[in-house]
Amino acid sequence: RPPVPAIAYPPAPQRARAFYRGEIRSDRDVETSNFWRRLATAFAGERKPVTFRSPTGVAFDPSGRLLVTDPDLHALVVVDRSGGSFEVIAPSGDDALGLPLGVAADAAGRIYVADGLRRVVRVFSPDGKSLARLDAGGQLQRPTGVAVDRARGLLYVADTPVHLVRVLRLDGTPVRTLGGHGDGPGQMNFPTFLSVDARGDLAVNDTMNFRVQIFGPEGELKSTFGKLGNGSGDMSRSKGVAMDGRGHVFVADALFDNFQIFDERGRLLLFVGEHGREAGQFWMPTGVALDGPLVAVADRGNGRLQLFEMVSEAELEEGEAP
Repeated sequence: RPPVPAIAYPPAPQRARAFYRGEIRSDRDVETSNFWRRLATAFAGERKPVTFRSPTGVAFDPSGRLLVTDPDLHALVVVDRSGGSFEVIAPSGDDALGLPLGVAADAAGRIYVADGLRRVVRVFSPDGKSLARLDAGGQLQRPTGVAVDRARGLLYVADTPVHLVRVLRLDGTPVRTLGGHGDGPGQMNFPTFLSVDARGDLAVNDTMNFRVQIFGPEGELKSTFGKLGNGSGDMSRSKGVAMDGRGHVFVADALFDNFQIFDERGRLLLFVGEHGREAGQFWMPTGVALDGPLVAVADRGNGRLQLFEMVSEAELEEGEAP
């Protein structure tokens, strides 16, 4: 593999608050080269790599594996960086995934995939076996984003065309809804991706209101930030959202081709990326997920995941992005 470019954000002479850590396009980027693979290659020849086509949703499971949806593959891809595996889960026939979008995992490692075409949330075991289809009592219209509150056993589903977030138990039993069409506090306009932090707060990417809304564990609105524009801290086609449990909110924007990091008051701390195909550049980023200091971004147009590492909380909050 080629060496990972040394890229810091912001660039010198400013103090770095994030670092580029590489990309994943295929199984070649994670597999562990060993004697048996070299021997198989010597006899059978080099095999064709298994690659992403349009990675869209991304999440980490409790063991640190990357869960990635790929609508063009009609698949869920499970990437184990430490184990060197890249598993494509693409059921066929009646079990086929139609339009896999958002993805999340519960405390037991079960995987939840929003299928926008089938109008269900598919549930898989940690090893990829199909377990259930959740449809909120037949109410789901086009599920896009999903998030799991692991401590409380709740599943959040963004039902985009009806401008709602549906709150379900993990068995699919409806609990309540959030939202309703509009631009007032707590209302939504085509919500897409979701994130839950360790405190049980829910971040909703209220995409066509060009903002993020934060709700508490009981559904109470806690804060709102963002507006339409083309300046630092504005939003245009915001998609993925993630929270780190310390009040920081990460937002991927498919038109700005970057991700922005905000504090809990909505103050911009840093933005990472620009349009392009090189390391650290994006073309229509969608999902974003966190695992400690590691940030994974689904760079959909470039057919890859990009990985970044954040510095400490104190250093992250030193000043605003220009």
